[in-house]
Amino acid sequence: MLTDNDLKRLKRLVDLAPYLDKELQEKLQKLIADLKVAEAKGSILPQSVVAEMTAAVPDKLMAEIVQDFRHGVASPSGLLKSESRPVQRGTGWVEPPRTRDRTTEFKIFDQMVAAMAGGPNDCSKLK
Repeated sequence: MLTDNDLKRLKRLVDLAPYLDKELQEKLQKLIADLKVAEAKGSILPQSVVAEMTAAVPDKLMAEIVQDFRHGVASPSGLLKSESRPVQRGTGWVEPPRTRDRTTEFKIFDQMVAAMAGGPNDCSKLK
């Protein structure tokens, strides 16, 4: 397993790779290739990460989780066990939307246009 210090040292070497001589660059490439092979065989997590993960989840709990999944995937369940009815529109506390009469708004708008630009056939204010 790689420690955090090993990973930090490796990162520093990779950052310095363009400045290393040819022999050290080849050794670094071989080291990275070996790490890729090791990673393909299994995980190469740092020891500190593995220790934190094992401390976070007790062995007994992990064994119970594995045992549960060996029996197959559990069917989803919810807290509500009673059968729910479809919602009927208009039965709630909110009134259904209705169209409102905007005639007075149109009249006010027409008066504003007439005051600014004149009536529909009035061209006296256009220049």
